[in-house]
Amino acid sequence: SIIIGCHRTCGRGRPPMLRLVDCVLGQRFCADEDHYILIQFADGRTELRTGPAHVRKHSMVHQSIAVHALKRHVARDVEIVEIVYRDGRTERRTGPCTVAFDPLTHQSVRTVPIPRYVADANQRVLVQFRTGKVELRDGPCELVLDPLEHERMEVQDIERYVAEPQQYLVVTHRDGRKDHLRGPAQLQFNDFMHTAVTVHDAVRLAANEAIVVYRRQVDVWAATSRVELGLEHAKVGAAAPASAPLIALGGGDDGLEAIPGTAGGGVVQAGALQVQRRVVHGPALFMPESNEWLHTFSWHGSVRGDGKGSKTGFAGDVKVPHALNFEVLRCMPDQMYFSVRDVRTVDDAAITVHLMLFYELAHIETMLDATNDLIGDMCNATSADVITFAAGLSYELLLQQSSQLSLTDSYPILRARMEQVGCKLLKVVYRGYSASAQLQDMHDEAVTRRTRMRLEADQAREEQDKRAMELRCRQERSKQELELKEAEERHKLALAALKSQQEREASEAEHATQLKCESQRKQAELEHLRAEHEEHARAAREHAAVEEVRFAALQKMGVDLTAYLTALASSKPDTHVRIDGGAGADGGALALPGAGVVPNIHFSAPVRGQRGQ
Repeated sequence: SIIIGCHRTCGRGRPPMLRLVDCVLGQRFCADEDHYILIQFADGRTELRTGPAHVRKHSMVHQSIAVHALKRHVARDVEIVEIVYRDGRTERRTGPCTVAFDPLTHQSVRTVPIPRYVADANQRVLVQFRTGKVELRDGPCELVLDPLEHERMEVQDIERYVAEPQQYLVVTHRDGRKDHLRGPAQLQFNDFMHTAVTVHDAVRLAANEAIVVYRRQVDVWAATSRVELGLEHAKVGAAAPASAPLIALGGGDDGLEAIPGTAGGGVVQAGALQVQRRVVHGPALFMPESNEWLHTFSWHGSVRGDGKGSKTGFAGDVKVPHALNFEVLRCMPDQMYFSVRDVRTVDDAAITVHLMLFYELAHIETMLDATNDLIGDMCNATSADVITFAAGLSYELLLQQSSQLSLTDSYPILRARMEQVGCKLLKVVYRGYSASAQLQDMHDEAVTRRTRMRLEADQAREEQDKRAMELRCRQERSKQELELKEAEERHKLALAALKSQQEREASEAEHATQLKCESQRKQAELEHLRAEHEEHARAAREHAAVEEVRFAALQKMGVDLTAYLTALASSKPDTHVRIDGGAGADGGALALPGAGVVPNIHFSAPVRGQRGQ
């Protein structure tokens, strides 16, 4: 029976001998490397054997034996193997790896891609854990999502806020704090820490500009409760202790109980914070701290066509409340157009007076304490002065005295108010007026009539003036011609006198030159004569010495020197003429015409100085 049962269980197609062995020893189950044998025993146990392996089935031991293909799950380096065990555990193995499915221990095995989150330098990864904790990882980084540990991951772009040197960052934290970071600075927005981050430009102040800054003090005595202060200090008007810090400026109708402090007459309010005020003047680059804010002014102004307010305005504009909203004050002379409307005169004429006001803000602290709308106060004071000025004058008289509206003395209310608010009224310029059409037509007609009469009178006056001018011009021309001729004659006389003087000076110079030359010549002749005289004197001395020697020799010879000298001293003729009797033709003596006859001889004596001729 056993053999028959085994034969029935053996598969057909095998050799009979092997089928017989299988029937005697039991059926043989073989599994290679890609299969496994699942054995279920009769006692309820289950066993799994991976190949290569073989098992023979015994009907008394085994309930069933089956060979199954081995399911291998292979994960690459970008994948993971997710293993779910039958006991509820879950395991994840990162590739590269291989996991074979075990039906006894594994509920399921699958290969899934690895969820990787990569963030570059301008990104970050938001990691939310299963415990509820949230973490931000700044790039560059790479994270792998683990479903057992992480709930989710998200790559976000980093919101960077950069402030240049002329800027600052305003950071609002989720806990209510607010920080100001001065540039250059950089901040990354964090959703879990920050509510908002904004970039603001620093306030640039020129040399003639200023801003009003308020600063909040945290540690103040005013924040102390009424119970901590004590009843003796909580009463209105009681003095504060000496150790109390400075208190907030000013008060208000906020229902708080006021307590005096030590800040120069200031008032402390229970529960209030201390605020200090200061004025920052230019030139400066101002960046407020987190506990500081700027005062915003809201003044009257003119609304332009683009909807923006203007402090100066334009001709005929209308001043509108709260048209100017600004933070920077100009501490320099400024001007403003202003038109006072509905000005009534004594004769009930309504006109509009147009003015230009020149002023200068001198004391900012005084202005802050005295007014909250400087332009509005100026408009109201100017209107009061102009209406008061016109109330006692008629229309015609007002037009005649309108020049007084350019005098600052005509604006006592305006000057007093500007002194109270710390300003100076420099000048007021009256720019004219405007009235209703009917009144203006009547005035224009009267002006036209007066102008016509004035023009006619002016024309007649001009004709008389023209004739008088022509006569005066002829007189002046005649006078000028006479003066011109007189000047010409004076010029000729002056030229002749100048020429005569020049000739006289030239003659005198020539005469002086001749005298000088003659003097030099005479001097030269005198020198020459003196030299000749000295030469003659020397020659005479030499001759006298020779004569003395000769006379001495003659005396030795026995010559009577007296007779000799007397003979020498006798006068000598100037010319000796000797007449000799000449011979005849034969060479004899000159024959006279008769014996004893004296011949006549004509002789011309030679002129002295022609000796030897």
